[in-house]
Amino acid sequence: MSAATAVTSVLERVIPGEGVHRGRVARLTVAHAGADLFQAAVPALIPFFVAERGMSYADAGLLVLAGSLASSVMQPLAGVIGDRVRAAWLQPLGLLLAGFGLLAATMLSSFQAIAVALLIGGFGVAVFHPEAFRATRAAAAASPGAALGVFALGGNIGFAVGPALAVPLGAAYGIEAAGAVAVLPLLGALVLGRGISSDVPAGSAAADADAAGAVLPSDWRTFTFATLGATAAAGVLFGLMAFAPVWFDQTLGSGVGLGSAAVTAMLLAGAVGTYTAGALGDRHGRRPVVLVSVLALLPLSLVLPATGPVLAVVLLIVIGFVLEGIFYPLVIVAQDGLPRHAGLAAGMALGLSVGIAAGTTSLLGVLVDGHGPTAALWGCAVLAGVALVAGALAVRRPH
Repeated sequence: MSAATAVTSVLERVIPGEGVHRGRVARLTVAHAGADLFQAAVPALIPFFVAERGMSYADAGLLVLAGSLASSVMQPLAGVIGDRVRAAWLQPLGLLLAGFGLLAATMLSSFQAIAVALLIGGFGVAVFHPEAFRATRAAAAASPGAALGVFALGGNIGFAVGPALAVPLGAAYGIEAAGAVAVLPLLGALVLGRGISSDVPAGSAAADADAAGAVLPSDWRTFTFATLGATAAAGVLFGLMAFAPVWFDQTLGSGVGLGSAAVTAMLLAGAVGTYTAGALGDRHGRRPVVLVSVLALLPLSLVLPATGPVLAVVLLIVIGFVLEGIFYPLVIVAQDGLPRHAGLAAGMALGLSVGIAAGTTSLLGVLVDGHGPTAALWGCAVLAGVALVAGALAVRRPH
């Protein structure tokens, strides 16, 4: 059996149904790994900016902020452009910008030049995501949840691979060598450029979806609540990623190592949860999946601060699984709420929501400074309550 045949066989199992363009989903998944590699590799470069470019940690942090803001805040604008242009070439273009921006950031020496390079790279990530999300849904036919679960797995791989490659290369050969990881988004651009046509064939699922979207009314209320729920869920995730290791160390006395391992397990469970929630949503509808997930998240978040180390690890794994039963299904609900503005909806629910959620980490940090790391966990529980209310309102009708 050839590698291509094996991949096709696996995709037929994980993305069932007729009319699914599984090869296109596979290419978009590979490309997603390249795009999210940018977002994970840039923070990993901070020690090298300090050691080799003579920057302070504050300045290096501002560089990371520049790339993150460009990739999150600009996604709604990129989505609007995609709604108007409807061109698949925006996907490889975004990856080219991300790859060259990351490469240039490791080759340049001045703060201003590096900031511009990372802004360009971040904008490339912003251009890629709404169009890639739209293309994955179009290729998925009647199985958008399962297809987006596979697509999200590519992003998870990119997040893991970026630092895992950049840090050893930078430590051994310098920051310029760390820039070699930019080859991966550039290869992703090549994969998309060779495999995706900019035209949507008549009678395809994408064409049918576009035709339906042209006549369906916009439901801004559903879109707003779905985006708010996704933002709150992402805020819980970012808060736990940032402060759970500190809580394990300072409050539970178990060390940062166990806390970091628990967060890693939480993220791995989230990857499984993304696909599981998507597949269940395809079979039973988004409404029951979102409702069960948001109803489970709040009590889990309330119990977590009162537990010991072993139970805390278990709860974080379950929370990671449940969170992904909220985020991606709500992104789909947000898109369904704006059928004529699917790119804008994806840009808001995917990009801007994650940017805002990352910003809430600083507010949780204020709680930690004043009241200790347990306060951050209670803050995450409040965000879980927001996710419960907003998510339930977003799916008040079956989608």
